[in-house]
Amino acid sequence: MLLILLLLLASPIIADELSIYPWELIGAEDDLLNGICMSGNSLYATTEEGFYSYNSQTGLWDDHTHPGWIGKAKYAVVEGQIYDDRLVTGGVNAWFKGTLFYSDDMGDTETLVHESEGGRVTDMAYSLWDDPAIYACTWSDIVDGELLHSGDDGQSWSLITGHGHHAMTSVAVLGHDEVLLSGDNYVTHTTDGGQTWDNLKHNLPDDQGIYCMHVQEPISALPFVNYVSLMVSNDTGLYKFDSNGEQWELILPYSCKSIAQRFIQIDTFIYWTETYVVTWDDRVLFCKDMDFNNWQDVTEGLPADPIDIEASWGGVFVALQGGGVYQSGGWDVVDVAPLLPETTLSAFPNPFNPSTTISFEIAQSGHALVQAFDLQGTLVATIADSYYEKGEHTKSWQPQQLSSGNYMVVLKSGGQTVSEMISLVK
Repeated sequence: MLLILLLLLASPIIADELSIYPWELIGAEDDLLNGICMSGNSLYATTEEGFYSYNSQTGLWDDHTHPGWIGKAKYAVVEGQIYDDRLVTGGVNAWFKGTLFYSDDMGDTETLVHESEGGRVTDMAYSLWDDPAIYACTWSDIVDGELLHSGDDGQSWSLITGHGHHAMTSVAVLGHDEVLLSGDNYVTHTTDGGQTWDNLKHNLPDDQGIYCMHVQEPISALPFVNYVSLMVSNDTGLYKFDSNGEQWELILPYSCKSIAQRFIQIDTFIYWTETYVVTWDDRVLFCKDMDFNNWQDVTEGLPADPIDIEASWGGVFVALQGGGVYQSGGWDVVDVAPLLPETTLSAFPNPFNPSTTISFEIAQSGHALVQAFDLQGTLVATIADSYYEKGEHTKSWQPQQLSSGNYMVVLKSGGQTVSEMISLVK
């Protein structure tokens, strides 16, 4: 998979004109939490005695803890990709060795399959491409941590070397054999399953260990959103990577212990991005869209210090110091109306053969880019790429080399993006 990373940088400012829905307690308030994690459509809260799983449809928690048992601590949970009811959990035992278990009944019973000499399991991630591969990383301040790979949905594990890390904090899988790994004071990247690694340290400060890494993958429902958002945080702040310049850019001057993002769709192919962080001074900060120049403190309503955050289409979730998971619906969409694009795009005829006319109207004079993508997100044609006056314009498109099927036409102009699905019938 081609790694395309996009950054729009502006000076980080904490402002007060944004708002999110109130925080509401949803449970797990009686246990000390290590954190929370999302896998599939489920939320998991990890503890020193096991974990809880949250059913968003029923609003109930399933208890998979073992009160009083030493060595049952969990820090990461992922759902299997091949086997039904498969869960894989990572943690640490009473001898400070990392543990990896798998379960075929969603955690009711577990089988220990690996003990890591490299300390506790800090993170796990799986491929998004119906691939039974799972990666896990560990952290220790005494011995070298381990990067581990399972090719059978968590039943067996092998060690991957050559990445250069001593202590690892986060791992992300972008596709078949493409992995990002953070630890120490840098990030490494492989596209061949760990045979070779690229070091992405570049201009990150020396002697500043990375606390967390976040990767927001492309969204399959929005194939034209063909970038990957990569962020890390150390003691000097939150950084975002620009692959074009091969540089890290500071987007928030506060050190963070957890990062979460989600795409929100409010109309047909009209969307924004929400970014949430938990800072080491115990705040939850929120920013809408990818310019990162308007951060909002949304900690109000949380009765204790936040320790971890996750976000999905279903909401934003925060784990608190001392116990309790709180949920918010995210940014209040009632306030969105003034921000909807004034730019329009259409095609006629649609379906078409052999040609169609693309009509687009831009709200202000400037550069307009009209491109067509297949549903895998591959660019198949650039229809318009020039300066246009404010108003309506048309371009004829006759794709002679394309096969029958659905394609996405995307217009970008004046900082706005709109799109239209079209069908070629031969």
